[in-house]
Amino acid sequence: MPSAPRANRSRVVLIVLVIVCVAVVTLYVRESDQGPLHKIQDVFLDIVSPISSGFAKLLRPIKDGFINLFHLPTLSRENAELRREVADLKRKQAGAQELEAEVEELKELLNWSGENPEMENVGADIIGQSPDNWQRLMIVNAGSSSGVKKYMSVVTREGLLVGRIISVGSRSSVVQLITDSRSGVGARNQRSRETGVVEGRNKRVTRFVPMSDEADMKVGDIVETSGLGGTCPPDIPMGTISKIEKREKGFTRMIEVEPYVEFSKLDKVLVIIMPEPESVILKEAQ
Repeated sequence: MPSAPRANRSRVVLIVLVIVCVAVVTLYVRESDQGPLHKIQDVFLDIVSPISSGFAKLLRPIKDGFINLFHLPTLSRENAELRREVADLKRKQAGAQELEAEVEELKELLNWSGENPEMENVGADIIGQSPDNWQRLMIVNAGSSSGVKKYMSVVTREGLLVGRIISVGSRSSVVQLITDSRSGVGARNQRSRETGVVEGRNKRVTRFVPMSDEADMKVGDIVETSGLGGTCPPDIPMGTISKIEKREKGFTRMIEVEPYVEFSKLDKVLVIIMPEPESVILKEAQ
């Protein structure tokens, strides 16, 4: 049988290889660093190292790709968690900024109240606005349960005139802005003390109608409430004269007043608590 001698030869070759390997290892261990086997090893490493390094560089992207592939689910979860944390931090930051702005607004309201202790007032938030031009009406969340009554004046946190209450519910009220065409507020020129009425025109700019056609008026003059009529306390700033249009003799001058208040940016106001006026002449036309 030919297979038996071949198997025997294989065993002999294997035994010889084992003996050679053991002998080589034994000689390698026993010889010094300058021995022939060590030198052969150094030469072999010098030849193999560049090749091994080149293969490593070529295979590194593949290796990294497999590693990233295996770690992809973990990376995806971590990315999602980071996104949630960033979104949460942004929400907290926005909430903190909103709270800080609200605190500043309340401080300003309190400051004005402290500087005008003679004027009892009620703070209110604006909860609704008219869709008409210049937002001629607003709704605030303060009503009769807070002491608010019809015709009371409404001012900003800086003490600038916004308008007056024209309708009152138990927990909310309607504010007529000074820009409304039905609005008329007793006013005066702060510099010349000339008095008159500031009328709304359903526009951004209002109109000052002085008591005298010869009244001393100049562009840039400050217009404030006069207190005449009983519906509004005196000395509340309203705006500045922005334009004086001269007309022919016998016609009243057109004196435009630019209000201080940015009505579209209002969110908090103060309602000044005052007795309701007794004169029906001063009440708005029904």
